[in-house]
Amino acid sequence: MSEPAPEIVEPPEIEGGFSRRTLGWVIGCVAVSFVAAILLSVYGRDLTSRSTPEANTFSYSAVGHHGLVQFLSSMGLGVVSRQAPAGGVGPGRPLVVAEPDSSDSARLKTLREEARDRHAILVIVLPKWVPGPPDEKKPDWLSKVTLMSPERVELALRAFGDGELKEVKVERAGRLRCTAEWEGSEAVLDIAPPAQLLAPSPDLEPVVQCPEGYLIARRVGKPEPRTFVIADPDLLNNQGLDRGDNAEGIYRFFTHDLAAQGVVFDETIHGFNRVPGLLAESLRFPMVLGVLQSLLLLGVVLWAGMGRFGKPLPAAPALGAGKEILIDNTAKLLVNGGYAGDSLFLYFRQVTRAVAAHYFLPPDLPEAERLARLQRITHLHGLTWDLAALERSIHQLPDGRRGGDGAARIARRLYDWRMEMMNGNREGS
Repeated sequence: MSEPAPEIVEPPEIEGGFSRRTLGWVIGCVAVSFVAAILLSVYGRDLTSRSTPEANTFSYSAVGHHGLVQFLSSMGLGVVSRQAPAGGVGPGRPLVVAEPDSSDSARLKTLREEARDRHAILVIVLPKWVPGPPDEKKPDWLSKVTLMSPERVELALRAFGDGELKEVKVERAGRLRCTAEWEGSEAVLDIAPPAQLLAPSPDLEPVVQCPEGYLIARRVGKPEPRTFVIADPDLLNNQGLDRGDNAEGIYRFFTHDLAAQGVVFDETIHGFNRVPGLLAESLRFPMVLGVLQSLLLLGVVLWAGMGRFGKPLPAAPALGAGKEILIDNTAKLLVNGGYAGDSLFLYFRQVTRAVAAHYFLPPDLPEAERLARLQRITHLHGLTWDLAALERSIHQLPDGRRGGDGAARIARRLYDWRMEMMNGNREGS
């Protein structure tokens, strides 16, 4: 069967785009990507959390400090668990080094120098417990811990390289209950045995003093950085924060004694090291998923914009030359389609819009106004065609194939009118 001439029916766009199957895959991928983005925005923080039972701000175990971070954040202090080598500290933002390992003395000295150079307060929380293996059923918890010797605790303090703290001694006591005062308010601090304290020393000035020794002390002298030492980590870790008034005492210490507006916990000493930078963050989970999503969408856009997708369609069979063959082919298509009236009305719309564009009529004209203007232009050319009558005759065609003969005649008249209007009165048209 012959294809209609381009002048009668505009050919479908076959360049670019997708098949239905391919389009279904594309829509599915985009939908899954969108849902994944929503889920990551809700659960991304949980997916990036690490199972770490040791003494750090990510740990939910008894010796961890995650509860302290959540508590200080809820009280309005900006808390950062730093995983990069430097940054974030300064006046009003003390650097907290919680339970460091004495074997990494080079790193501890670097942290002290950073606090000094940035005029930040250095807070040292001494270690107390040696962690055992994780619990088999709950890997976020420790199966057991052992008490660290006072000598090893003192080594961690000396590893900072502060000369005024070299002679500081650590002592042990039973259960500790002592009262601390801040601007007239009292807090009873409670630590389960064995409590860990700093022995009185001329190099220390007590901030929280108990009968058995110093629980929190300040290094005397003016050399920067200003340094505070918290003797017992059970004052602020997950197992001790809710004992007595420990939470209130720690909050008073940060806001009153340190005048902190934010707190930076250094976690590089616990093995959490991330290379800073936009590129490094974009290639790290979960941000890498957003990058992959963007690349996927970009690929879809480029894919859809290609000149052709898939193998080319076969070329349409050649048409015979001459107007008579052209009109006959059109008539056959209208008749065999079984919807002669509908097809002819679409052809009527295409022809009238093509002629209107030829005469530069505005494309947004209503149909009635467009036909009225075309009728006036037709009369100005000395032609007698009645476009309104042609449109009525189309609507009056019988349904089905019975209207094929009349549709062919109307199609011929429309074609002749178009040729006259666009090409002038040619012989044989």
